[in-house]
Amino acid sequence: MTATEVTARRSRRAWRLSLAGTLVSALGTGLTMPFLLVYLHGARHVPLAVAGVVVAISAVVGMAATAVGGPFGDRFGLGRMLVAGLAAQAIGTAMLALGGDVLEAAAAVAVIAAGNGIAWPALNGLIAGQVPLAEQPRAFALRFGVMNAGIGIGGLASGWIVTLDDPASFQLVYAIDATTTAIFALLVVLGMRGTPGYRPDPDRERHHASREPHERGYRAVLTDRAFTGYLLLVLGICVFGYAQLDGPWAAFATLEGHATPRVVGIAFAVNTAVIVLAQLPVVRLTRHWRRTRLLALTAALWSVSWVATGLAVLPALQGLAADVVLVVALAIFGLGETFFSPVSGAMPNVLAPPHLRGRYNALASSTFPLGNLIGPLMAGVLLGGPAPISWVVLIVIGTALAALGALRLGRILPAHAERAPVEQSAG
Repeated sequence: MTATEVTARRSRRAWRLSLAGTLVSALGTGLTMPFLLVYLHGARHVPLAVAGVVVAISAVVGMAATAVGGPFGDRFGLGRMLVAGLAAQAIGTAMLALGGDVLEAAAAVAVIAAGNGIAWPALNGLIAGQVPLAEQPRAFALRFGVMNAGIGIGGLASGWIVTLDDPASFQLVYAIDATTTAIFALLVVLGMRGTPGYRPDPDRERHHASREPHERGYRAVLTDRAFTGYLLLVLGICVFGYAQLDGPWAAFATLEGHATPRVVGIAFAVNTAVIVLAQLPVVRLTRHWRRTRLLALTAALWSVSWVATGLAVLPALQGLAADVVLVVALAIFGLGETFFSPVSGAMPNVLAPPHLRGRYNALASSTFPLGNLIGPLMAGVLLGGPAPISWVVLIVIGTALAALGALRLGRILPAHAERAPVEQSAG
């Protein structure tokens, strides 16, 4: 067996391990994802306003960690940064499980956010090193589907474990979450060493020696016009899409649409089911499509989802009819997510030179916590104002503009970034 064949075999094994680790970790995430504010306020007796500040601070910490993790990944290796990030997540989650006062809770949430900010950009870059270019859209989409399946199963299980009257039930799910994250870190350490991307690119010094100082670091990334355009587009998609999905959408549905928490839970379960069932068929259907068309379709579907959400509060729709429309709205949103996932993971790695892959993935990942800072603040002002329906109007306009922006982005993307290469027969 040649050295190339050995490397390819190790890369395939590493990819399978990253997929298994994603599933295991997502099961733990699903147990705890809906409950952070509830846990801090109800079980840890943190005032709701203070708990909100803690969560907001965690977003800032996550962005800072992402910015630092990008250069560290390029310097020390993406696999090593993935292990460090997962270890920090596991430690922070275990800290939450142990209990304590508000400062200890804030520290735990900050450690989790820092770990998350380091781990997930590193994982995206690592997968790009494990999987051939032609197979990357399917790989990123498959990981997204597996992650959602794990979160969905964990979320269902949490309903049988967690009870508001028993703080120990919260501590149990956080302890399980910490354990599953630690297992993922162990899989990376034991199974991925020696695979492409785990350690620094061996040509990194040659790349640096051949480039002018002004072309290094984040400055080199931000002078990439195509990538900067992609960043701005994804930030808009996050602000008017993902950032509106959890808190703002649920608040509008319950307060304006008079939906019960059960209806909200069913809507999110349907959202996850659509992602799991549709992800691979969508990848097969769209494997020859332009990536900017996929981004435009994502934003357009989300715009339709928000229109449906607004329709659900009309006086003509009440009771069961309104509930069905709300569930359909999140189903449409989930379908849009299946068009987004093959692009969001692949695009930074397609545009990035190998020695800057960590920084490209870090900046791409930073759009999510930044969007989660801007989006909920904007939603809070509108939903708390005299005309909450203005929230729907704004996010419909925002996603529609994002769809147009995606089409415009297609004019500046290089040809190799617009279309995924044709897959060769799997070896």
